[in-house]
Amino acid sequence: MGNTVKVKVGEKEVEMREPKVRDMRVVGNHQSQGELEVHLIANLTGLTVEELDDLTMKEYAPLQKALMGFQS
Repeated sequence: MGNTVKVKVGEKEVEMREPKVRDMRVVGNHQSQGELEVHLIANLTGLTVEELDDLTMKEYAPLQKALMGFQS
């Protein structure tokens, strides 16, 4: 346990840690899957929700891919 991956987001590299059950519990109260995902990625990377909201979808896609990699 405790794996991390480095993800290139735009011009910078962000470290994402492996999610734990507690992470899902913390963000689990969001109504939509999209909101849950954004808050989970924020929690795992240390980025703010506002920073994630300002990304283009092309910049956001590697974060989604990294998250899915932990779930498979």
